[in-house]
Amino acid sequence: MQKKIGTSLEKFYYAVELLLIALLASALILLGWFYVFKEIDRYKQNTIATVSTDQELLLEQVSKAVKESVEVSAAAGMSIDLAAQKAVTDIIEKADTSASRDWFLYSADEGVIFEKDRETTRYIKGRDVNALVKHWKLQGGAGTETFADLAANRQSGTVIFTKNGKEGPEIVSLSHINTNGKEYFLGVATRESYIMSVAGVNEHILNLKVFFIFISIGIMILSLHLCLKTYKYHKESSKMNKNIAGKNLQIQELSGKLAKKTEAVRNVSVYDSLTGLYNRKFMESLLSRVNYDMLQPVSIIILDINGLEYLNSTNGYAAGDILLEKTSEILRKTCIETDVIARSSSSEFTVLMTGTTEAQAYGTVENIKRQFANIDNGELTLSAGIAQMTVKDGKILPVLQKARKNMILEKMLDNNSSSSSIISMLMETLSAFSRETVDHSRRLRIISIGFGKQLGLSPSEVSRLAVAAQLHDVGKIGIPDSILYKQESLQDLEWELIRRHSEIGYDIIKAIPFLDEVAMDVLQHHEHYNGRGYPNGLSGGNITINARIINIIDSFDIMTHKRVYAKTKTVEEALYDLKSKSGSQYDPYLVDEFTKKVTERINRRKGIRQ
Repeated sequence: MQKKIGTSLEKFYYAVELLLIALLASALILLGWFYVFKEIDRYKQNTIATVSTDQELLLEQVSKAVKESVEVSAAAGMSIDLAAQKAVTDIIEKADTSASRDWFLYSADEGVIFEKDRETTRYIKGRDVNALVKHWKLQGGAGTETFADLAANRQSGTVIFTKNGKEGPEIVSLSHINTNGKEYFLGVATRESYIMSVAGVNEHILNLKVFFIFISIGIMILSLHLCLKTYKYHKESSKMNKNIAGKNLQIQELSGKLAKKTEAVRNVSVYDSLTGLYNRKFMESLLSRVNYDMLQPVSIIILDINGLEYLNSTNGYAAGDILLEKTSEILRKTCIETDVIARSSSSEFTVLMTGTTEAQAYGTVENIKRQFANIDNGELTLSAGIAQMTVKDGKILPVLQKARKNMILEKMLDNNSSSSSIISMLMETLSAFSRETVDHSRRLRIISIGFGKQLGLSPSEVSRLAVAAQLHDVGKIGIPDSILYKQESLQDLEWELIRRHSEIGYDIIKAIPFLDEVAMDVLQHHEHYNGRGYPNGLSGGNITINARIINIIDSFDIMTHKRVYAKTKTVEEALYDLKSKSGSQYDPYLVDEFTKKVTERINRRKGIRQ
């Protein structure tokens, strides 16, 4: 009787276990698919949000250009409507367009001025927004009311709706422009399907679904296997329990010894023995394995102690080790728990920051530098390079290289760093040909730093600008004094030699690692905003912003300092000269900002005298 009861209980327990296995497998599959669809939705929304932000920034720049073009054309006597059409022709068709990005310009009074292309414009030209919305609905559009409300309220922003049933939803950014008493709506639209395709969202979704289909199949196969084996395990459990009880003490003793050895090996392979931070091998392994799509925004900081080798050679390695330990302690206190900190070389540290923007990373670096300055550091300094992973960055290693490049640029401006010797060597070589040019270059470095900060450039951008400003005339190496200081008009061959100095400087700087972008700034610093400069006749935004800045401050410094071939001008005269060439030789916005900076400085000085 008892045996039958025991058999019945075993069958009952067996059935219960089968039910639990089935329920658990079903729950895992359902939870997994819930997460998959939630992740798909989040990934789509993040992609659309990023594209919307980029699209609104582009639209803001183009809106400003359209408004300026309309105002300039109207001032020249052209009608407002014709001026708007000219703005479309001159600016919108030159804007960032592709097979997926379409521009449009509507007038509050005249309706459609431009839509997508000339063919589309010819078909719907003159229709107001309400008529256009009705047209879209007839074409199978949906959600157009959101766009109509945005236009009716004279608001700028981004909405998503469908213009017709064939092409699907579009992400439409709208900017309201009011100029010369006329109201316009400038916008840009990008098809959602194109974004999902180019950004890899569709591929990502497909891979995620296929991956989890295999996972689901695996879970079902595993659950079936467990069901088939459960009964056998029940029969053998009593015998196994006896063996386990006899071996348990031996296993615990062996596990304890193995854990100690594993921990010792792990510490050697993961941590830096001096600072206790992660080592370079661990950081490299981590960077190659992390899924950064789940951790955006992601930023990388690279810090280097300038002059550590000199400290080791003069005060001994013990002094250097103490400074490294103090620096690592500062990093531990300043960074948060989710930041990964590693000592990546003898004097270098790398910090991986997840959920952190580049601006937030700069704030952390400033805090680290303040604390480093307050310790006994042997009068050494820290240089830092920061870079943030963008949507188009598929891997983290290029971001790491960008951060290192930014650090090298900052080190070149620090006299404690051996990297600064590159600039010193070039300046010494240049001084053999023209001491005046060397002094001029150093002044430009100082001016560029102040002006770059006023323009709101990031520290890494200011460093690049300062290095480019100091090296902008390095191509004059080898040009004889008789030409550089000639008071008479230059002959054609002499003028051609002078004009080639930007190309020579480019070739010299291009050969230096990490200075490829600086070389481009040097190559273009004599290009004119209207396209009549040299060596390549570039214009407007095709010229790097650093080259446009250097063009202005270079001219200003030359005009306000003594020259053998021209009369020195006062600051006011130099500013007047810059303004007179604004829009032709110089970027008009940068001229206005530079004039504002110099005028404020003059006013402050006058206030001090009073």
